[in-house]
Amino acid sequence: MALRNAYDALPEDELVQAVLAREPAAWPTFFAKYERLVISCIRKVMRRYGAAFNDEDVEDLVSATALNIVKDDYKKLRAFDATRGYKLSSWIGLIATNTAHDALRRRAPTEVWQAVALDDTAPVPLQSEELLASDALEAEDDARELRAAIAQLSPADRLFMDYYYVQELDPEVIASLMSISVNTVYSRKNKIREKLRIIVSKTQPGRTRKGEAPRA
Repeated sequence: MALRNAYDALPEDELVQAVLAREPAAWPTFFAKYERLVISCIRKVMRRYGAAFNDEDVEDLVSATALNIVKDDYKKLRAFDATRGYKLSSWIGLIATNTAHDALRRRAPTEVWQAVALDDTAPVPLQSEELLASDALEAEDDARELRAAIAQLSPADRLFMDYYYVQELDPEVIASLMSISVNTVYSRKNKIREKLRIIVSKTQPGRTRKGEAPRA
């Protein structure tokens, strides 16, 4: 495949330096390299929170992500530190994810923690016209209980949840930020999830969720 320009052949670190030096064509080459990742991260956030969006919305958020990287003399790009153990692609993905989150917060008050399922393998319930009123009320109660339970966690556990569920950082990035091993990231996630189960069960010991048999 033919190279579009000389910057296509540069190693990642040299391309970044070329961007920061404002060399001609460096920025378009750099952003084209990560544009598909940016789009993927944006779509993931919008779908996770059940937000209505179209191709134009995604295009606007891609442009907003590019602006967030470029503004203040590439402040966010300059903040990337490869010695902390994570990839540049993860850093760019984080900027895109945060850009999408910021857009949702401006669009309407967002129940951020409603998307944090106690079992992260379960699908996130989305609001739709087909959702019955009783289901909506139950979902609202669940979100309220979960927020109350999260408030009882330690500051470190809440920070971990923000990294893992809200910012959706890679385990390697979380490990680096919190000075723990990757294995500890996974075990801590399970421990926090169990803490939340216990807190919620103590708050509503007799409550039975739809489709769940009553406990003896």
